[in-house]
Formats: sequence, C-alpha cells, structure tokens
Amino acid sequence: MNKLFQILSILATLALFATACGAQVVQAQPAQAVPKAAAYEAVLGKSLNDKDVADFIVSNNCSRTGQFQTCNAAGVALWIGQDQKVETAYLYPNKVSDFGAYKGKLPLGLSSIDTMASVEDKFGQPKVEHAPQAGWEPGLPDESGTPDHIHYWAVYKRFGVTIVYNSPSATDKGATIYAILVSK
Repeated sequence: MNKLFQILSILATLALFATACGAQVVQAQPAQAVPKAAAYEAVLGKSLNDKDVADFIVSNNCSRTGQFQTCNAAGVALWIGQDQKVETAYLYPNKVSDFGAYKGKLPLGLSSIDTMASVEDKFGQPKVEHAPQAGWEPGLPDESGTPDHIHYWAVYKRFGVTIVYNSPSATDKGATIYAILVSK
C-alpha cells in the first residue's frame, strides 16, 4: 500500500506541475481543432514504439511532461512506466485546468456527472445474494487516500480503476469525478 501511495503522490505532484505549467505550453502553440474522442483502450499496456501509441500521440497532439504524455484537448493523459509502456490512462470527464473534457465512452458505465454516491452504487452489489429486497451494498474502494490533500482517491483494484474526486473528503458523497485512472 505504501508503494501505491508513493505512486499516487508522484502522479499528484506531476498533475499539479502540469496544471501550473500547462498554460504556458498552450500559449506557445497555435490554435488547433479539438481532436475526436481518444480510444485510450487501444494504447494501454503497449510500448511507446507501438504504431497505435504513436498514432494516438500524434492525432491527439500529446506532449511529453516527465513520465506523462498529456493530450490536453482530448482530456487524456497517459502515464508511461519505466519499461516505456502505457501503464495508466487519466481521463478527465469534465474540463479541468488545461484539460478539455474527455469525449469518449467512460469505463464501467461511469458518467461525467457521477458523484461519489452514484459511483459507489454502480460498483456495489446486493447485500444478500438470495434476497434482492434486502437492498444494495455500496461499492467501497479497496484502498483510498488523499495524497495531494486536494482530491480523494478511491482505488478499485478489482475493476482496474482509480476515481479521483474533486473533494479531499471520503464522506463528501456529493463530490464529483475529477479524473478516472484506468490501468492495464
């Protein structure tokens, strides 16, 4: 778990860095059309040398920032691991900082207007398997934390996603999704 929080802390720091420096990069680039929705699933787990990854990076006007390929207009950032493979896709379902809203289909039936409560409902399960009238058990995360002290991170290992909320509190069930991290 300590390694997970180290990684999350690094990612949070890099995200804050990208936010702080992103405006300068955008100002230096000529105006470009917003790209079509990115198919992040096609690049997860693949090498930077893979044609699908190279095409994705070019077609979405991505730029390298440390271990990230940031595709601001597409609302996507790709975390590149030490082995130079795409390990995680960050999807921003709503416009945040220098990232446009991701226009593609979000994983696991998630929506840009989901709250923490609705995500827990979607990821939940029946309380009693043979008694549907018993209600629904919320889908609580396998791990969680607030590594950047700004956003609550709910890690759902069983689904391969981390939901980052726009609140630092695990009890703020009305908090909306800031980002969705999908890992291979």
